[in-house]
Amino acid sequence: MTDNPTATTAATVASDTCAILDLAEDQVDFDADLTDYGLDSLRLMTLVDKWREAGYEVDFVSLATEPVLNRWIDHLDGAQ
Repeated sequence: MTDNPTATTAATVASDTCAILDLAEDQVDFDADLTDYGLDSLRLMTLVDKWREAGYEVDFVSLATEPVLNRWIDHLDGAQ
């Protein structure tokens, strides 16, 4: 495990999000609206559940309000 929780959070969020969208990380602009890549409410709820199980205090509304990968990384970085 890394000594840098921010790097761990970023890697987790990026990896999980790209996996659920069936995309490689290099195919996703981390500052783009994830709905443009096919994110919908069911996929988002799946991610929220996964991250809660991993110990993040995250809620659906916070992420749905701004579906941008870099914003999610910032949000989850402060939510563990």
